[in-house]
Amino acid sequence: MNIRKIDTNDVIACFTRAVDLGGRNPKAVFGAALLALVVVFGLGMLVMLAAIVVAVGTGFDPKSAGPAAALALAAPIMLLYMVLMPVLGGGMMHVVHESESGRPVSALGVFAGFRGGRLLSLAGLAVLPLAGLALTLLNYRVFGGPTYFAEYTAMMEAAMQGAPPVPPEARSPALMFIVGMLLTALQNLLQLVTVPAVQLGRRSTLGAIADGLAMVRHNPGPSLLLLVLGFAAMLAVALVMVVVALVLGVVAGLLPLLGVPLALLVMLAFAAVLVVVYTGVSYFAWRSQFAPEDPAAGPPPVPAQFEA
Repeated sequence: MNIRKIDTNDVIACFTRAVDLGGRNPKAVFGAALLALVVVFGLGMLVMLAAIVVAVGTGFDPKSAGPAAALALAAPIMLLYMVLMPVLGGGMMHVVHESESGRPVSALGVFAGFRGGRLLSLAGLAVLPLAGLALTLLNYRVFGGPTYFAEYTAMMEAAMQGAPPVPPEARSPALMFIVGMLLTALQNLLQLVTVPAVQLGRRSTLGAIADGLAMVRHNPGPSLLLLVLGFAAMLAVALVMVVVALVLGVVAGLLPLLGVPLALLVMLAFAAVLVVVYTGVSYFAWRSQFAPEDPAAGPPPVPAQFEA
């Protein structure tokens, strides 16, 4: 797989074009996002209810459970999300790509990741959050100390019972923080380009991860800018969500019968917009660096050195 050099303008264009995404076929793009959200939340609720039924049947008491037990109870739904999100993300990439190419596509294209031989490779991208979790625990052990995570869990259990939280002392707090930030940044960058690499670039799971590593190597500055702009966008979205939640809370308090359904619909629509924008940033970030283009349009891409 070849990779092109990009600059600051290309990175900014990823965000500006993502905000304008869906103009050619809004019914398909936003419909696919809404459908994906319904599937994710619906299946998540079913898995969670099944886990609770099984846990209660084996004598599990949710009221007396600590963070460790709660994490074990939530493990099935976390694993479901890790596997399902990249598959539905591949479907979103299909819908966006077809729409941007001017070809007819419907919201049902969000299920494209389940067919065409892409399912296993997309589901395999669950290795990224799993590896991130494993490396985070290793970071806690190496720079926090052998008992850091156990002490942190005990602190959370005490806090849930009303005791004031006392954070455990880390062996090297600065190094633990820096390594944690680097791991989070790398995971986010890889997740940004691996889904379109698998769905649109027809790459394997390992091949897509290799493309992501090549992107970080050949375009380190733009990759960092992607993270910075993404973080700034998250802060802006968080502020907007706080304002929207306050307004909806007031409406729900004044008109419970109308306010609660209205709040749910507004939050669902807001989530759909976020899905579309994130998909757009991911799509244009991949396309600007990896997608084939007319050789006469510019210099040839740099060969990626990480192949799998």
